[in-house]
Amino acid sequence: MRSSDFEQVTLEEGKDIKDHYRKYHPEHSDYLHSIMVSWSHYMDYRYLWKDGCLILLTECEGKNRLRPPIGEFSEDLFREVMDLAREKEMEHVLSMIGDRTLKAMKEVFPDISYSSHEDYFDYVYRADQLSDLPGKRYLKIRNYLNKFRRENSYHVEPIDDGNIEEAKDLLRRWCIQKGCDEDPFLLSERQATMSSMEMLDELGLSGIAIRIGDQLEAISIYEEMGPDTAVIHFEKANFKITGLYQAINNEAAIILKDKYEFINRESDMGVKGLRDAKRKYGPDHMLKVHHAMI
Repeated sequence: MRSSDFEQVTLEEGKDIKDHYRKYHPEHSDYLHSIMVSWSHYMDYRYLWKDGCLILLTECEGKNRLRPPIGEFSEDLFREVMDLAREKEMEHVLSMIGDRTLKAMKEVFPDISYSSHEDYFDYVYRADQLSDLPGKRYLKIRNYLNKFRRENSYHVEPIDDGNIEEAKDLLRRWCIQKGCDEDPFLLSERQATMSSMEMLDELGLSGIAIRIGDQLEAISIYEEMGPDTAVIHFEKANFKITGLYQAINNEAAIILKDKYEFINRESDMGVKGLRDAKRKYGPDHMLKVHHAMI
């Protein structure tokens, strides 16, 4: 195995990767094909099929990382991937290892040490909790939501060809509000969101928008991650409108709970404000990720 064997992830690989994931469910949202395509400007994702497994190689800010093979566990294949990481002097022999894979690795490679990366833990919630907002935990959230509903006449609509340009305009306005020009990561997030909307059907994504009067003011973009889980990739709203973020969160959950038990709202990237907001909603569990050390 050589690093030159890996090819760029593009739209064309979507069907094969999604078919593979129906049998081997991804352990983290960052493994999804839509993420790899929409964030390709920020992180370079490359792939290799070997022995019935999918292997991913990423590069971001000059750092290369290999991820564990996805498929039937093979000690030989894992050793081959880790040997490549050592040959290329990567920081870790494997990165972004989910709990299920970590358990299997510890049994076969007891001498390897591991570290967890909390900034990239996915927050997973019960869909009915996000839709119903029951009990004292959600009192403040319900208050914001009720205030929004009292003060605004709005309706919810799917994102489609008829309003996609309005959704892009909302994103431009959101970026001005957030000062994207002064934050490289926010600029990257805007580009990823734009890419997702431009390739909504091709990536297998769906979305809803909240319209207040004649203007879209909030969007949520999501997809199926597994048979019982949906993942929300992007959620943007005019934050000058009190309760609007609570509303788009709730409206998406109302739609998704009819089909999915859980909603994955991805990681907080170590951003304190985002971490506080995600924790307030009371995750059911986290999808943890770990690194195997050299």
